[in-house]
Amino acid sequence: MPRYSDEWVVTKSVFEYTTGGSCACCSFPAIFDPNGLKGLINSISDMETDAANNELNAIDKSPWPEEMRDSIWSDRVKVRYKMKKEIKIYSDFMEEVGKDQLLKFCMEDLKPQALKKIFQMARVQVTDILSNRYKVCAAYGTLMCSVVDQVANFKMTKYTIDGRGIEEVEFEKNLKFNRFGGF
Repeated sequence: MPRYSDEWVVTKSVFEYTTGGSCACCSFPAIFDPNGLKGLINSISDMETDAANNELNAIDKSPWPEEMRDSIWSDRVKVRYKMKKEIKIYSDFMEEVGKDQLLKFCMEDLKPQALKKIFQMARVQVTDILSNRYKVCAAYGTLMCSVVDQVANFKMTKYTIDGRGIEEVEFEKNLKFNRFGGF
């Protein structure tokens, strides 16, 4: 198994979760719906029928043990829901400031080096933010840290850039990791 491949992410996440990555609150079932994960997926109001069917099909192919899979899925839904609620804050800011003015500020006033520092984050902050801001526990946090390791070592995976749209492709091309300063 090549290091930092998708298989590596799964193996590392399962290992860390099962050898101490869980916490006291995670000993409770992640999903309280009597129909389990399927019931939770079907009860989500913002998920269209096709999206719900795709999620249900993905469950069958999931590499995670059932308990971890349910925890990861329910935490992913929780983070998605809370982040969707935050979109209004960002859209209001963009409407007030304007895209051109923000771009000018970032490129001329801050300069690229200062802008780069704003986006640096220590790996430990990923789990701290998930835990403190979104109230997400071990399984999802463990998975996210493994994904951060994978992204930090993207060149070693030999995966191709798969971004959608010019901005996303450029972001993937320019994303670099420095062990002293983060991304």
